[in-house]
Amino acid sequence: MILRTTGADMAEQAITGGYVGIAYSKLDCQAFVEEVLKDTGVRKPDGSVYNWKGSNSMWRNALSWKGTIDQCRTQFGEIPPGAWVFIVKRDGGEKEKGYNDNEGNATHVGIYCRHQYQQVRDSTRTTYRDGVGYRDLTGFTHVGLPKMILYNEE
Repeated sequence: MILRTTGADMAEQAITGGYVGIAYSKLDCQAFVEEVLKDTGVRKPDGSVYNWKGSNSMWRNALSWKGTIDQCRTQFGEIPPGAWVFIVKRDGGEKEKGYNDNEGNATHVGIYCRHQYQQVRDSTRTTYRDGVGYRDLTGFTHVGLPKMILYNEE
């Protein structure tokens, strides 16, 4: 059982794990990130797999550091591979989900992989894609460094 992995291993698994094309109905954005984490072998201390209640729960409960993309680049020089990228809105949606902490409404999550044209792996349903694929950072607003991923030992 592995309790932690590196960001590089998380990014590599997201790229090479065979997820591209899996439909959103089978693997939404949260489930995709959890699946990649599980497939790297990472488990909770009790041996179970991670299962958050959506990207808002991940945004609030899984991270050791979080901030805007610009804050991440200022603090770390660049977004680390394996970091989770989020779309966080200030639209009141978090209150509908029971969050009253002024953290915003995290409506989407993906894994930053740092490839030139395939920067982010995620799962989404849009007019151009249904399921796991890749995209650039356009639209993403925030970065989170998950507690179970090592970034300073790569």
